[in-house]
Amino acid sequence: MNAFDVIVIGSGIGGSSAAAAAARAGARVALLEKSASFGGSAALSAGMLWTAPDVESYRRRIPNGEIALGERVVADFADAIAEVRATGARVADEPTRDIMTFGIGYSTDIHAILAACRDAVTAAGGVIVSEAPVRELLVDAGRVVGAVAQTPNGPVEYRAPSVVLATGGFGRDPELLTRYVGPQSDNLLMRSHVGNVGDGLRMACAAGAGGSRSMASYYGHLVPWPLEEFEPEHYLPYSQYYSGSTVFVNMRGERFVDETLGDEIINQVVVGQPDSRGVLIFDEHVHLTEARSEPFPGLGATDRFETAKAAGGLWASADTIDGLVAQVAEWGVDAATLSATLAAYRGAAEAGGGWASGAPVAADARAPQTAPFHALMVQPSITFTFGGVPISTRGEALDPDGAPIPGLYAAGADIGGLSNVGYAGGLAPAYITGRWAGRSAARAALNETSQERTHA
Repeated sequence: MNAFDVIVIGSGIGGSSAAAAAARAGARVALLEKSASFGGSAALSAGMLWTAPDVESYRRRIPNGEIALGERVVADFADAIAEVRATGARVADEPTRDIMTFGIGYSTDIHAILAACRDAVTAAGGVIVSEAPVRELLVDAGRVVGAVAQTPNGPVEYRAPSVVLATGGFGRDPELLTRYVGPQSDNLLMRSHVGNVGDGLRMACAAGAGGSRSMASYYGHLVPWPLEEFEPEHYLPYSQYYSGSTVFVNMRGERFVDETLGDEIINQVVVGQPDSRGVLIFDEHVHLTEARSEPFPGLGATDRFETAKAAGGLWASADTIDGLVAQVAEWGVDAATLSATLAAYRGAAEAGGGWASGAPVAADARAPQTAPFHALMVQPSITFTFGGVPISTRGEALDPDGAPIPGLYAAGADIGGLSNVGYAGGLAPAYITGRWAGRSAARAALNETSQERTHA
């Protein structure tokens, strides 16, 4: 048996932050990672730490989010960025604004941040273990007291007064996705670490955790359809971040969402459309500007339309809208409906907003007008889920009555309710909620140890 103060399960940004926070608070930590390498989905990201700039923006973007969590994430953001800077990891001097249409954040070296967190654990006498998947918590009289890791040498018990779950959510588990997102989730392309299969949620539920809001929503981006392959190196370049500046139609040629809400939101809406696919209609102006721009520092500038074409995506280009419609009709989209949709969109955009084909047209919408005109068929993807373990603003896992489960904490994509359809950021909220969980877990564990010594 291995005895520690705090056990953290999962080494993504949430788990790494929790482990480092607990170690800095004086706890001896065991950081357990199921894979051979560390970092989870965070290690696949561009490293942008961002979230809502203020509480009012959070409320507007995520009206059904857990406001207490949102308020504290916003309040803790500046201090979290200062902490990251103090590790020596690269953090941009100036913030980037209007990320995902509304957020504020900083480009960082995510790999340096993850490494600094691991260094903090080992410097405090803790251990970091890879290839140690955990799917069972140890519970004694209603209190979580450890976990069982399935190592190459067999099961190993790790004991601690506090356990933090940070396994990356359930975005790769078909059964949980069907249960919570719906049967159409079978059409989602997986865009995350292969280990994100709901280990944390299952263990939390077994220990008595309740459910959170936002179980049916998730984060992802539109990617080309079809694709010859989709591996981690394709996740960022294949994402069609500029889709908010297109006219987005389903396979009937109808609009079904306000495109300006942003790619990560319309990505969720298209999954319920026929065949869970859609077609982006845009002009050369959008192609030469937004489709070729760097959405935020660190992501890299590339021609996403050309990349989509090279990847095998179905595309078309024409010198006139009528010519483009004729080509898209060959994909099975009704030409008359598509023509009417595009005409209605143009009329609404020129009028300063309104409705077209049953969906809102934003006041700042721009209709395709600069030849040549382009079309790209796209499909939805999922990076991580927004629902999960309900937590307090101290990172405590909560039971169905909202009471803390003794000894159990959660962070990162394992928690639920902070984002809900609208997206409050991934890396920064995970880092911040990891600090909540790690500090609370260390405080509780060290307090229990102190009491045991007092009564010895």
